[in-house]
Amino acid sequence: MNKSSAFQSMDPLFKRVEELDRIQRIAICVVTCIALIGAIFYFSILPKYEEIKQQKQTLQSLGTQLDIARKKAARLASLQREWKMKEAEFRKVMRALPEKKEIPSLLTSISQSGQDTGLEFLLFQPQAEVNKDFYGEIPVSLKLTGNFHNTVMFFDKVTGLNRIVNIRNIQMSGYKEGKISTTCTAVTYKFIEKKDPASGKK
Repeated sequence: MNKSSAFQSMDPLFKRVEELDRIQRIAICVVTCIALIGAIFYFSILPKYEEIKQQKQTLQSLGTQLDIARKKAARLASLQREWKMKEAEFRKVMRALPEKKEIPSLLTSISQSGQDTGLEFLLFQPQAEVNKDFYGEIPVSLKLTGNFHNTVMFFDKVTGLNRIVNIRNIQMSGYKEGKISTTCTAVTYKFIEKKDPASGKK
């Protein structure tokens, strides 16, 4: 069907519209415009509106996820800093609690501290190890002679070692010719590695 025949077929409709009064023609125009606007809105604008609405929801969801990710990242950085601090503290404690293989050198350091301060060792005898929870105590019975000042210097040098060494049960006696006899117990410590009973691993 060509355009001329299409218009001819609509002639009766046009004639009927022409027969209507002005108010009726205006009403038809208004209804037609409303219908056209409604069609444009429904088929063109409404889908875009729904798409924009979905995009906003997606954007809001991504923003929430981003905030959560930022909080986790900040928490991770804080945990990493805390881990490094704890690791440094652990290394410091481990330096203070030597393993069994380092005990002989530590005992040598104690003995050398006495000799450096001019003391004479009459007894230097490691005793039986006393196991605690995660560490063991290694007491060493000492008997030494020297002047009071040098004895105090020895105690100071021993307690100032990198490893933990405590001096216990100090007894001084026999002051003679500027020298005194001192008996005491130097207690050092070692780290005990526990094993998993199931796997046997440390």
